[in-house]
Amino acid sequence: MKRARTAAAVAALAAVLGVAGCAEDQPPDPITITDGRACLAVERDTVEATLGVRFDTSVPASVDQTSTCVLAQQGQAYPDLTVTMSQSDADVVIFQVTAVPAGATAVADLGRIAYQVTLPAGTAPDGTSSGPALELGWLSAAPRLMTLRYTWPAGATDADVTTLAPKLLDLAHGIEHALLVGPTLG
Repeated sequence: MKRARTAAAVAALAAVLGVAGCAEDQPPDPITITDGRACLAVERDTVEATLGVRFDTSVPASVDQTSTCVLAQQGQAYPDLTVTMSQSDADVVIFQVTAVPAGATAVADLGRIAYQVTLPAGTAPDGTSSGPALELGWLSAAPRLMTLRYTWPAGATDADVTTLAPKLLDLAHGIEHALLVGPTLG
């Protein structure tokens, strides 16, 4: 289900951005996501500062080696931000063949390989119509498959997507950095 996958992506991002760091004299451990931890680690202030959108609700999900979190606004189906993180031993070729959706464009300097794609409007399980969704997917240098998806409410425009794209990429870079070096203070 697309929302479940999106929720997993949000969880991963949140976990990377919001976990506290280690003492200065010790190198931080890379982030490890465990059942339910992804949403507990979400730093909503960081997401708000980066994207300009405040989320007040988080919903975690974990299945096997995949952790997901959906950030939302209470009482509204959209907008939402979904982070998915899965352990993986995939290489660049496998990622290109199996994970990159049709119509996606390559994104430079994110993980080992990355894509961006705008998805058409859809419908939530409760019947609420959405606007488009912007998805970033990447094969992290820490052996993980990552997705980060922002879905707008109905009525969002192409200009909304264009405006948010570099901000979502900034958030993805922050997540990738945290995956590799672990969380930091401050």
